[in-house]
Amino acid sequence: MRAVYFDQIGGASGNMIIGALVDAGAPIDRLEAALRTLPVSGWVLERTRVLKRGIAATYFDFIVPGEDGHPGTRAHGRHLDEVLAIVARSGLSESQKARATAIYERLGEAEARVHGTTVDQVHFHEVGATDAILDIAGACVALDLLGIERVFASPYPLGVGEIVIEHGRFPNPPPATADLMRGAATRSTDVAGELVTPTAAAIFATLIERVGERPSMTFGAHGYGAGKKDFPMPNVLRATVGELDGRSAGAVLVLEANVDDLSPEYYELAIERVFAAGALDVWLSPITMKKARPAVLFSAIVPIDRADACAEAIMTQTSTIGVRSSVVERYVAERSIETRETPYGPMRVKIARIAGRSRATLEYDDLARIAREQNRPLAELARELERTLDL
Repeated sequence: MRAVYFDQIGGASGNMIIGALVDAGAPIDRLEAALRTLPVSGWVLERTRVLKRGIAATYFDFIVPGEDGHPGTRAHGRHLDEVLAIVARSGLSESQKARATAIYERLGEAEARVHGTTVDQVHFHEVGATDAILDIAGACVALDLLGIERVFASPYPLGVGEIVIEHGRFPNPPPATADLMRGAATRSTDVAGELVTPTAAAIFATLIERVGERPSMTFGAHGYGAGKKDFPMPNVLRATVGELDGRSAGAVLVLEANVDDLSPEYYELAIERVFAAGALDVWLSPITMKKARPAVLFSAIVPIDRADACAEAIMTQTSTIGVRSSVVERYVAERSIETRETPYGPMRVKIARIAGRSRATLEYDDLARIAREQNRPLAELARELERTLDL
């Protein structure tokens, strides 16, 4: 299983996460093309190579006039439903939308707790700006382009002193960031400044099973994303991409619920939200319940430490009031993602290696994107690309 480990050497921010993933191999042209489908305009992508205490890194930023200290008028914030509508109207893949939506919903929950209000009344300031939306969406796209299924990170580094935000001066880390760090490992530093931004904390709190855990994995590509400021230590975030070790992926849980009173059109979003909560797979099966009542068996395979979040998502997004769980052992083939050139642009190919033999399949999201662009039937295009790529 392909994973990434973020080493928070100098902390983390949204643009540092993207910078590290781009430095590790995420194709910048495809990242920008995906982000240009978001219904926000007026931004320019900046990418430069910099040195941070002797470490070469990628500095990545979105320049949006009027926002985040850039020249122009001050930006306005947005409510959660406005942000989610921007994500929903984009051309991002369904998995990318699901991740981005889950991150903003997690951020909304934190802001609501801090301000003693409801999620729908939360008004995002800094994190509702266009560059923050691009940061969160960009991180989801970059992870997808690298074929990342699992995300891990080192403990959060904490600075000292106060932080100035829209609501005034607050202790470091400020309230919403501190809420997002609940239950995570941290380490203290003597740096007077904000080391982890709310955007990064929301991304990690949503996508990482346990911040502070280093997995057993085979190291592959790695990259460094640079922060804007200079600290006594290198202000970089390192991303190491590789494969989780072992033929057996270990114990996982199968969650199940019998649902007999949910409108069929609601299942699509329910599946997306359960995936966003950390599920490894989700599926529906037709069943017959008492009194010969037709129903649906809603099933999900989930990591053990994401069981609570996934079970809550199933009960929240469907009409069930209970979820069963059972422990199973999972075996996975050695897998990798390769990018191949085609007459229609780059195409990702999944490579599975079993008993010394390789099996290659086209990445569905890329296949569907090209089919839409070329107005071609999916099956016809798949056959052509399989011949072209000799799969």
